[in-house]
Amino acid sequence: MRCEEFVNEYLPSVKARVGTILYEEYGLTQVEVSKILDITQPAVSQYLQGSRGKSKDIGERIDKEIQNIAEEIYLLNESGDLTQEKVDDLMCDICKKV
Repeated sequence: MRCEEFVNEYLPSVKARVGTILYEEYGLTQVEVSKILDITQPAVSQYLQGSRGKSKDIGERIDKEIQNIAEEIYLLNESGDLTQEKVDDLMCDICKKV
């Protein structure tokens, strides 16, 4: 899949799922999630409400990968080793699996 296609069609759904996991399962605040995903806090709120980021069905296999990536993001964030470059790399990993 081309990066452009992933970004336009899948990335909002992936970010919505990652944000939801970080918020609901790991207890991060909406502001923390927004900083990690490099989006606004209102966007996180909309992801959590389901009014944004539900454009593509990502499937069970990809959802498991997203859960793994969300866990990795959380652990890197907790250790202080999370960078925006690392988040971007993890998003690219998902693209390769879609």
